[in-house]
Amino acid sequence: MVRKYPVTKVARHGPAAVHRSFVFTRADFVVVVLAFSIELASFFPATAGSLSGVLTGVALVYVACGSVALLWRHRAPMMVFAGLLLHQALFEIFLTPNYFNFSEIFRVPYMPVMAVLVALSAVASDRSMRHSLAACVIAIAVPVLVSSRGRTFSDDLWFIGTGAVWLGGAWAFGRFIARNRLRISSLEEEQRRAEAAIAEERAHVAAELHDIVSHAVTVMTLHAAGGRKVIDSDPQRAAQALDVIESVGTEATQELARLLKLLKLHGEKANEEQQSPLPTLRDLEWLLKPVRSAGVHVDVKETGQAWKLDASVGHAAYRVVQESLTNIAKHAGPGTNALIELQWEPDSLTLNISDDGSGKSESPSAGGTGYGLIGLKARVEIAGGSIKWGPRDSGFFLNAHLPSSP
Repeated sequence: MVRKYPVTKVARHGPAAVHRSFVFTRADFVVVVLAFSIELASFFPATAGSLSGVLTGVALVYVACGSVALLWRHRAPMMVFAGLLLHQALFEIFLTPNYFNFSEIFRVPYMPVMAVLVALSAVASDRSMRHSLAACVIAIAVPVLVSSRGRTFSDDLWFIGTGAVWLGGAWAFGRFIARNRLRISSLEEEQRRAEAAIAEERAHVAAELHDIVSHAVTVMTLHAAGGRKVIDSDPQRAAQALDVIESVGTEATQELARLLKLLKLHGEKANEEQQSPLPTLRDLEWLLKPVRSAGVHVDVKETGQAWKLDASVGHAAYRVVQESLTNIAKHAGPGTNALIELQWEPDSLTLNISDDGSGKSESPSAGGTGYGLIGLKARVEIAGGSIKWGPRDSGFFLNAHLPSSP
């Protein structure tokens, strides 16, 4: 049977959304400081001799406020971008020298641009291609519209070309970051799925090992204890016990060999091996014979019309019976009366397994850990069924309900 694992989809907002904490990181502050420092490299030369000392201080604080807004660029990228575009336009209108004197306007007036570039890069990395492209076009158009007074058409073309280079570069850098982030997220998701698949397969192998080894060891222990008691008085019964021990040990060894072979195989070979027949309820007699010969009285009762189960469901039903018989033999012991009821319905199978607890356990491992029932519960749930168990009178019961297919 080929096991299928659910694929977890990466939540996305646009091409590369990221679940971000509302705690600012060191990188956020570094970006703000770098952006402001680069802005100052063009601010002072452009405003030297043009702004008074007080107005220079006001302009400097104004530019610094725009840089600080970059701390929120990944929390609300579109809002921060729009705010910084407005911030840039207001600076151009109110703080650029001689803005309203058309005859003396600068040919290329100074405006704060670094914060807009960084904000546009954040939009490109965190939002869709359509939204980020629209933001890039707007970032080019707004400064042209605001500062186009008094310039010729050729000056406007030069201004648009220069803005397209800078803003287009910031947009491309943001898209590059988005692709890398998405690639990293995909790799991390693949790793998580692989780890989950490995963990599930390890649990599956552990359950198989428990079922095989626990049942075989319990049956062999019971027969060894019984054979030791009659080895002098009834050598023939002792020899029969040894035959059962040999048979059960051989069967367990073969199942373990199959399981170990499956672990060593890869790819198509492993899939082919998984398709090999697994024990099902058709192999029930192999389970009953050694348990009965150990002194446990087991009756089987079937109601309804039996039909062919899905391979995985049939194997789960087989393991339910096997674990139940193992526990009865281990904890109740020889002399116990057990009943296995198979209730066949059109679309499901119900197994009721109980014992009266009247035997006497001779197994040194009586007491157990309960891991077998826990693993059995997981196995039945994987097959789409349900299971419950508990004490009843002086004995124990187990009820499992399995669908026709998982």
